[in-house]
Amino acid sequence: MISRRLFLSCLAVLSLAACKKEERCANCGMKLDPSSGWRADLIVSGAPRSYDTPRCAFTAWRSGAAQASGARVQDFYDRAWKDGAEVRFVVGSDVNGPMGADLVPVDAARATRFTKDHGGRALALADVTLDVAKDPK
Repeated sequence: MISRRLFLSCLAVLSLAACKKEERCANCGMKLDPSSGWRADLIVSGAPRSYDTPRCAFTAWRSGAAQASGARVQDFYDRAWKDGAEVRFVVGSDVNGPMGADLVPVDAARATRFTKDHGGRALALADVTLDVAKDPK
């Protein structure tokens, strides 16, 4: 028979394991992979708020769900974090994100080359509307 102390100890361990907080996308709730090159951040009240893809970040921002002052994304080629104003967001290319069609952040100097290699059209930060974010094909 299981002792009361052993039972309570097991219950405590199980409840702690269940409370483990995993970082999730602020838009869709998908678990964030810290090593993903598709992660994006919106700057909300001076602090980064993480999203699993640029598409989720822009959907939240342009719909008004997140009152952001800017975006931080990872460049497609070198995965370096860059300010959203420094890159172009390519839509309609043959490159897909983890959940399908997405806005592919490419350093502005490489955007023309990327569109030649992969198709699509490059947009500046200001040109990424809610309609584009919802359907980046």
